[in-house]
Amino acid sequence: MDKFLCPCCENLTLEEDRIGSFEICPVCFWENDNIQFDDPDYEGGANKVSLNQARQNYKKFGAHNRNATSNST
Repeated sequence: MDKFLCPCCENLTLEEDRIGSFEICPVCFWENDNIQFDDPDYEGGANKVSLNQARQNYKKFGAHNRNATSNST
């Protein structure tokens, strides 16, 4: 089965090739939100931080949010 790019960590982790599937990446725990994809500076929606901030956070500490776990976003 093909995997698709996470918009946050850019790993091939997602099962669906669709922005807005609300699938959670098992690597960085980003929830695939179409509103935040369309406006990467938007803080809200499925994730507490913006997509741009989440990308920076992933580079710093390996998750979209310092408090992220597989059960929270």
